[in-house]
Amino acid sequence: MIDLLLETRATHRAVAPPSQSRPLLLADAYRIQDELRDALVNRGERLVGWKAGFTSKGPQRTFGVDHPVCGFLLASGVFATGDAVPVARFAQLAVEVEVAFVMRRELAGPGVSAATALTAVEGALPALELVDFRFGGTPTAADAVADGVFANAIVLGQPLTPVAAIDLALEGVVYEQNGQVAATNTAAEVLGNPLNSLAWIANHLAGRGLGLRAHDIVMTGSISTLLRPTAGDVVSARFTRLGSVSARFV
Repeated sequence: MIDLLLETRATHRAVAPPSQSRPLLLADAYRIQDELRDALVNRGERLVGWKAGFTSKGPQRTFGVDHPVCGFLLASGVFATGDAVPVARFAQLAVEVEVAFVMRRELAGPGVSAATALTAVEGALPALELVDFRFGGTPTAADAVADGVFANAIVLGQPLTPVAAIDLALEGVVYEQNGQVAATNTAAEVLGNPLNSLAWIANHLAGRGLGLRAHDIVMTGSISTLLRPTAGDVVSARFTRLGSVSARFV
């Protein structure tokens, strides 16, 4: 299965979900994800952080789970706001607007709370996650987990904002495609508060013998609707206090 997952990333072509040919449990999927991550690192990639997915009821219902899931982030997929992003690097591109944290120090579960997580954070960035649906058909949650929860690229905005005095649940965002407002939301869409997502990731990773490191980037989950840009489109997001972020697709 690892060869198949590596092939989809290399060819940018969607394939049938692995669960169509063999039963796949979530616990097994995380073991496969660890093997995939190790294989990519051995090929020269660098791990730069982690992401949460399925952080709201909609995708949880779609994938038949009642909890978030976790994937990894690679250095080759990190873009800065305003960068041109080639659509050719995706099998099926979609964009999510998110709050990203940058870690000040290590954070490891179990028993991490939102308050504990806050003390380990350097600050927050406005961000876009550029997810890649590398499966056709109807993938399961286990398929998504095995493949790294659709992770492909992220776009990080400015500035890095200290968040100790900010109620992130009330942080608003205006989400636009080609200058037209696509949605307005608050970050409470992410498990009630993005800090809850950060705490969940730290506790989840502990169960896999892993943890967050200083300087890690943590993508906390989608605040709003998925957008499906094509070449020539621009997606942007303006937050109330966290600044802004944009990506131009070519």
